[in-house]
Amino acid sequence: MIARRSAVLRMVLLLLVILSFVLFYLLGYYYLPADGNRNYARNQYLLEGASREALLRRLKTILNCNTPSNEFQLETHGDHYLLRNFYAPEQLVHCYETIAYTTHGDYTFLDNVVPLLERWLAPISIALYAPGVDLDRSVALIQYLLECHEQRALVRDFVSFHLYFEFEHLPTRPVSYYRELLSIPLVDCTNATNAWNSLLRNDNSSIPSFRAANNLTYPVNVGRNIARSAAGTHFVLASDIELYPNPNFIPMFLRMIAHPFYQYTLHSPSVYVLPVFEVAEDVSVPVDKAHLLEDLQSGDAIKFHEKICSNCHTVPGYVEWLAVVKDDYTMDIHVTAWREGAYAYWEPIYVGTKHEPEYDERLSWEGKADKMTLGFIMCILGYDFHVLDNGFLVHRAGIKTIAQANRPHQQAKQRTFIQETIAREISTLYGDREGCKI
Repeated sequence: MIARRSAVLRMVLLLLVILSFVLFYLLGYYYLPADGNRNYARNQYLLEGASREALLRRLKTILNCNTPSNEFQLETHGDHYLLRNFYAPEQLVHCYETIAYTTHGDYTFLDNVVPLLERWLAPISIALYAPGVDLDRSVALIQYLLECHEQRALVRDFVSFHLYFEFEHLPTRPVSYYRELLSIPLVDCTNATNAWNSLLRNDNSSIPSFRAANNLTYPVNVGRNIARSAAGTHFVLASDIELYPNPNFIPMFLRMIAHPFYQYTLHSPSVYVLPVFEVAEDVSVPVDKAHLLEDLQSGDAIKFHEKICSNCHTVPGYVEWLAVVKDDYTMDIHVTAWREGAYAYWEPIYVGTKHEPEYDERLSWEGKADKMTLGFIMCILGYDFHVLDNGFLVHRAGIKTIAQANRPHQQAKQRTFIQETIAREISTLYGDREGCKI
């Protein structure tokens, strides 16, 4: 009898301890200051929180990630040869301390590297499609960026380049030759500068690429998967090279994600969405949300692809998102949404991890809807799409029209392949979920 009473007493005491801990936790997180501002506690943490060292210790603990090697590797990737880390910065960045911007293109897009880097100021992983002589041209322009550009120090510190090409489109010389070119410092930048200017000239006298001359389709999702898999960080922003993020995005995001208030997002399938915009040809890319809103008000900026597929990039809660303006360099989740209902064909761009499902590499850029199948899979898997209130992307100046983007034959062919083949495969592999569409 006494033993049973003792056991009951111990159980009651244990329950009281647990209840006290829970009450303490709730009071600490949900106590409202006198002004009734529910964001006060969060924002105070973001503004006055611990030092960067303490923040990094926190991120290291909660992310529990491993930093991969950035050594050069010659690999096969599907139907392609891959020169992974053809160039990589010497200094490794810990996987938890920043976010890698992962992107893709061919050598004709390399003039975006520095403008992107000046805003990002963190690792960028670029997969370059380089069939045939395009590899020679890619290496020449990489050499210019590393040795001759006025921002070459930034490029050397942050950018990793990965080159890939089909088995049947080998380069003109051995891979070792191109590797040695980057190991020898340039004494004179004249030739490299001339190559940069001639290869990136935007007029009828520009030299056609091997890809264009041979009418090769662009394997956009091969590049996306390579760049993302080669990143050295836990968090990645998988985006297109002409989309520029707002400066200071990374510190705002990391302070947000380190706060216990947002820990729940790390324990379920989640990504963090950035709204995307375009600006007119003669308009500077806005540096913060206040400037972006001014451009939207004047008509100098519009939602991304508003003239092509407005619903594809309109974020949930868009009108309310426009009303949130911060001047304290903080970030919160504006709204959490799912890819269903009015957003069933949404193609968001987001911060995620290297563990999200891969892009389907059978789809080409020319056929469009190349991210749609991934969105369908994420819908079936029940992903939460957290729209960020103080982050955005803006396409380099120039608004694309529907006529420029229209490729009816390739679009029809790819759409049929998606509907008749890939949709069935996805249903077999992942099952079905009500409201998910492709």
